[in-house]
Amino acid sequence: MNEVLFEILKAAVVLVVVILVRYAAPYLRMKVEETQCAWIIKWAEIAVKSAEQTITGDGSNKEKKAIVTKLLKSMLIKKNISISDEQLDSLIEAAVFEMKQGKYLELPSAIAVGSLSSAEGEILV
Repeated sequence: MNEVLFEILKAAVVLVVVILVRYAAPYLRMKVEETQCAWIIKWAEIAVKSAEQTITGDGSNKEKKAIVTKLLKSMLIKKNISISDEQLDSLIEAAVFEMKQGKYLELPSAIAVGSLSSAEGEILV
């Protein structure tokens, strides 16, 4: 009788683990991606504002953008976050636009699935 009860308990534990892995893992990946996206947006705003305030005189917009791009790329590499150059360019342009409007970037309600990936090439969805 104890063996049957033990086997039932083992099967129940396996079932719970399978359900957790099936539903909790995608949810956790989504939360990680939202956190990373919010982090990138925050630092894009900070970098753009910093470049605008510190680079004066003959500092052209292209020079400022190059400095911001270099800074953000190095930070993303340290965090093992991989985004395309086009995504980074769009993010910087949006931060500049929002800065000029006196607004702040907000995390979109629907983040594009698979838009961020780790350095190992794994998509963080």
